[in-house]
Amino acid sequence: MRLIAGIVHLDGALATEAVLARMAGAMTPPGLRPSVARRLDGPAGLLMLDFSGDEAHLPDRDGWIVAADLRLDRPQEEPEADLLRALGEHGRDFPDRLDGDFGVALWHRERRELWLGRDFIGARPLAWTWQQGRWFAFASLPKGLHASGLATPAIDRVALARKVTQTYFSGADSGFAAIRYLQAGHSLHFRAEDDAPPQPYRAYRPNASQVGRWRGTPEQAAATLRMLVHDAVAARMPQGGPVACHLTGGLDSSSITVVAARMARARGDRTIALTMATEVASGPAELDERPMIAEVLRQEPDIAYRSVPDVPPMPGRKADIDWPGSIVDGADDEIMATAAAFGADRILSGVGGDEGATYNGANLYVAALRAGRLPTLLSQLAARARTDGVSLPLTVYRRLALPLLADVLRPGRRRGVLDKRHGAVRYLAAAMVPRVTPGRFTPVLRSNRAADRARAFSDHHIPSRCTYYSIMAARHGIAASFPLLDRRIVDFVLSLPIHLFLADGQSRQPFRRAMRGVLPERVRLAPSKLGLFDHRFLFYAERRATLLATLSELRSRSLPTLTEMFDLDAIQAGLERFPSADEVAERTARGARIIGQSPWIATFALEALILAQQITDIPARRQVPEAGG
Repeated sequence: MRLIAGIVHLDGALATEAVLARMAGAMTPPGLRPSVARRLDGPAGLLMLDFSGDEAHLPDRDGWIVAADLRLDRPQEEPEADLLRALGEHGRDFPDRLDGDFGVALWHRERRELWLGRDFIGARPLAWTWQQGRWFAFASLPKGLHASGLATPAIDRVALARKVTQTYFSGADSGFAAIRYLQAGHSLHFRAEDDAPPQPYRAYRPNASQVGRWRGTPEQAAATLRMLVHDAVAARMPQGGPVACHLTGGLDSSSITVVAARMARARGDRTIALTMATEVASGPAELDERPMIAEVLRQEPDIAYRSVPDVPPMPGRKADIDWPGSIVDGADDEIMATAAAFGADRILSGVGGDEGATYNGANLYVAALRAGRLPTLLSQLAARARTDGVSLPLTVYRRLALPLLADVLRPGRRRGVLDKRHGAVRYLAAAMVPRVTPGRFTPVLRSNRAADRARAFSDHHIPSRCTYYSIMAARHGIAASFPLLDRRIVDFVLSLPIHLFLADGQSRQPFRRAMRGVLPERVRLAPSKLGLFDHRFLFYAERRATLLATLSELRSRSLPTLTEMFDLDAIQAGLERFPSADEVAERTARGARIIGQSPWIATFALEALILAQQITDIPARRQVPEAGG
């Protein structure tokens, strides 16, 4: 793993070793000793930290000093040479002409100009700050800016309130008022003489007019996707040594784990699979992911395995200074620490599969009807009836009639996470809602239309989710990579017409067909899995009294920030939707699931409570100190 940082002074001052040392210190986790490279060039200073054991270096080529956290899928020469070629040939569009994971900075010594760029999906983090008349600075991690004194740690109330409604940050939001992320697929150009804040440029723009244009058979689609998945995993394997993978028992992570394990085995290296799971089963047995994980491990018996207990976040736990609203020392942290202790320098994750490789779009039978694919629709409804073991009329009612009726009777209404009436925005102060709403994600993968599918990669939660995992991994000196978000896979799956996602009486095709002989059949054909939701809801229900007491204590502080951001009465009402401990025991004893609207409403009230509690402990410091010395 590499991290980069730098500064360009705007006031005539020279960059100093001391500033770069502070940035390096802020981004170095306790106990780790990365190789450090620094370069000073008049007003500019660039920095690289290399945690891989290699010597960090900042190449100087044709007048460019290059700081690059860079992994390319198909390098033609040295990665830095390919980077400079892309910049020279394509200018501000260069991030769209490089396939891989990267956050890069390039400083031209004579022209006194800086370029930043980030890969199309945000696999490598990169943040920046601009202090008018003083400096422009960037760093892989936000703490490289605010913990080094180059930006204030003051929170961005609107960004954090928006995050409550959708779990991840929107666009360039970082949660800090003075720090922005360079968005995925963007470039940024800045000159030392500029007196206005830089304007990032979107280089990656998926063309909705090309979505669904591929022509071929289902078998050809499956064969192509199988090859692309193999190539994507191969491109992200370390050159040697062990590899770590997330494993949840679903299609996405299981396929990556099996393919990576086979590649590692062929060259004599080890693989570890890491799971965040419940200690005991919750919900219907047929949806329990643990037996599916066991099937993967039975098929690939040399995979080392570690299951980390899911301990849901609670108010009062240590906050993450890179990712406001989140916590440290949770299960995600333990997974990354275990991967590092195993000797892996990266972890491969299945993030993005639902939107891309395995496409989990809603109401695909309705989409096939609207696309005029009547033969496909009729044959797949009949196949689905056989797969589900129910009658054809019942299948038609469930898969086709009900979704159509919902659109007719409740057009535009979605009782879910993002719903303004029933979703998490209900926990925000009334004055905050109109400030938050414009920047929130628009739901995707519901209409299955071309623009809907393209927006999932250019304007939704995936880049923020990738950023989160990359920051989590960086705390342990490793990188995170996402094979199913390989640009070739994304482009190919976007090109597939919607009817190809249905085959053999199942959705999430042609991926299922592509994984014949790779995944165990139980995993390949599983219709769904439960995940952690029921467990977490029960966990919080058993602690309802503690959560309500925490809220009461926060109320007693009478802090203006809390009332400006949150509707504390609504949060209390949401927490009270959790059943009492006695109700939990009674429902569990009779094997009843606690599902429906109440769990969503209650758990998002909890997220609001955790953030409200963290805000009371965030430093109030507003001024940015001097950069020098």
